[in-house]
Amino acid sequence: MAKTNNPSLGRVVERLNHSEERFRLLVESVHDYALFMLDPAGRVASWNRGAERIKGYRAGEIVGRHFSLFYTREDIECGKPDAALEKAAVSGRFEDEGWRVRKDGSLFWAGVVITALRDDSGKLRGFGKVTHDLTERRQAIRRLAECETRLHTFIDHGVPPAFAGNPDSPTRRDLDGLAQMVARDLRPPLRNIETLAAQVREGMAELNTMARQLDLIAQSAGRLTRVTNDLLMFSRSRRPNQTKHRGADLNAIVAEARKALGAAARSHRVRWNIGRLPRVAGDPALLRGVFEQLLSNALKFTQPRDPAVIEVAASAERGNEVLIEIRDNGVGFSEQHAHRLFGAFQRLHSENEYAGAGLGLVTAKRIIECHGGRIWAEARPGAGASFFFTLPPAAPAALRQSSGEPK
Repeated sequence: MAKTNNPSLGRVVERLNHSEERFRLLVESVHDYALFMLDPAGRVASWNRGAERIKGYRAGEIVGRHFSLFYTREDIECGKPDAALEKAAVSGRFEDEGWRVRKDGSLFWAGVVITALRDDSGKLRGFGKVTHDLTERRQAIRRLAECETRLHTFIDHGVPPAFAGNPDSPTRRDLDGLAQMVARDLRPPLRNIETLAAQVREGMAELNTMARQLDLIAQSAGRLTRVTNDLLMFSRSRRPNQTKHRGADLNAIVAEARKALGAAARSHRVRWNIGRLPRVAGDPALLRGVFEQLLSNALKFTQPRDPAVIEVAASAERGNEVLIEIRDNGVGFSEQHAHRLFGAFQRLHSENEYAGAGLGLVTAKRIIECHGGRIWAEARPGAGASFFFTLPPAAPAALRQSSGEPK
């Protein structure tokens, strides 16, 4: 900028120079993103260190050349570079993902944002372009998807295909152990993925392309976490129950189940009506899994309601059983499909509508049945659903004392 003898104007010029210098330093210090400018014709007008690192060109090699050289031959032949600039000029912004070419000819998967830059009169002065290398994230998403597919195959078929017809095939108890090992080993890294993705997502919300990738990672990790948790509980539910004689406090179990649901219980406004629940004979850990699944279902299918109403109640003992009901005012379902609820991987709603692995209710059914109880459901479309199950009552105090169980 030209010098001036006007003190006031001089201070303005000085501040502008200082601002420009700070902005230049900021852009130059960014190494993880290619940040550069294009003139109206698409020729590179500026180049930062991130662009040099990601694309391989030094500023002197690339400034003045058309940005189409970053595209594959197929994309150039179908006019993709010019179409990107045209869309950015019309709408002000263009986002894209796809393969891009480095100086050495290697490919990387890029997330791209192109922004049209105009002066005060509206005249197009050029474009700002941000490119981020998403190759590793894309590979991570694919690996998570492959892992999820293998887990579903294992759950669905019971025995891996390689063991079919093999006299040395593992026993069902062997497979239970494998299920527990897989679930135990996968859960910690999956929790880390979810947490880190959420943290980065919050800090980089303005970069929509990367935010979408992080959402995909977090969603994949979250789904795998649910699958592994369901797999572990599914495996436990198949083992003979050795603790039927124990007394389980359903009030404490429901409180623990609600706490375990975490963010899901705060996703929308819910009015909880929890009645006084009795002690029953059963395994507290397994019964908590039943309530977690049924309350999670109620939360999931009451999302459109404001407020959602979820009730848990117990009827008086009838002979040798206690009847528990979990009722909600959610979307419900048609009674003609009720028989499908308790089958493995049976779903009455698509995954796009309501996420789930399709193991929860069959697991709950097995846990209830291994306690000598029954479970069933009643509902109408749009009018909520009720799940009923029975459990044996806890042994009288005198009997518990004689067996060595605390009151």
